[in-house]
Amino acid sequence: MKDGEILKAGGTVLPSPVSLSVSDEIIWTSDTKRTLAGYMIGDVVAEKKNLSIKWGFLTESEVQLIKKHLIAGFFPITFRDDGIDITIDTYRGTLSKEYMGWLDDGNFWYRSVSVDIIQR
Repeated sequence: MKDGEILKAGGTVLPSPVSLSVSDEIIWTSDTKRTLAGYMIGDVVAEKKNLSIKWGFLTESEVQLIKKHLIAGFFPITFRDDGIDITIDTYRGTLSKEYMGWLDDGNFWYRSVSVDIIQR
């Protein structure tokens, strides 16, 4: 990605978030459990990424851009993690928006927008 680009969804650069947290989740086999002695048994089948994204003040057009590209369904998202740019196939959780309203500049503003992105 170019300097200043933090997130891309489907190849479109999204507004820069104020917070982007990346979690590396370990997926275990369905028969994973603890023995009577308390030992964990099972096998790791995959490692998946979860992103928690928060934006600060955004105009209505910026929110529309985010919503257009973080679709209801599967989509690719690109971000930087562990020193490299990666693209993963994902889906989103609930997109939450906190309204601010119309300001003197003639724009409708949002105080914050947030969403969790889960690797497929």
